[in-house]
Amino acid sequence: MLRLLILRWEFPLIPALFALASHLTFVFQEFYKPGPKSWETSILCVPILAYVYANVLSILVERTPASMLLASLATALPSACLAIYFFYSRQIRRKPDPQISTLKMLGYALAGLALIAIAAYGLAEIPACTDAKCRRGAELFGHVEFGRYYLICLVGGMIGMSSLLLLHDALRRFFKLASK
Repeated sequence: MLRLLILRWEFPLIPALFALASHLTFVFQEFYKPGPKSWETSILCVPILAYVYANVLSILVERTPASMLLASLATALPSACLAIYFFYSRQIRRKPDPQISTLKMLGYALAGLALIAIAAYGLAEIPACTDAKCRRGAELFGHVEFGRYYLICLVGGMIGMSSLLLLHDALRRFFKLASK
């Protein structure tokens, strides 16, 4: 299995450069930037994970709506957990809570997760493209299977991360009110 991954690993120009730039920015932000650190650097993990997961999943997993959804959530969950860790470990002072109710925040979080599920189903069911424009796009973005997984991991990871952070904040508010 490792040999298969090594032999079929993709290095498309745009996703590889985007992942490399995200990695270098993350390293600079965390290790070389003076002053207080922020939780927003965890957003940079999404392009890195999207590139890795797109390579691994396009090689090893058959494309189904469930596998696309799991790929998106597997990208979003570590990034959201890292953001929450940064939130609490760095003692970041929260801005005053926005004037949005907990129920509305929960609704936005669930709507974002539902949007990811719909996008995963749509990307899994789109037929493959075989014309000359698709072959030119493969040079920049990778073959079609890689491109599908990369797109759902990147966009779904960003939406999923924000939805999971909203869900965390809504649950934090709910339990804070329930404990009073």
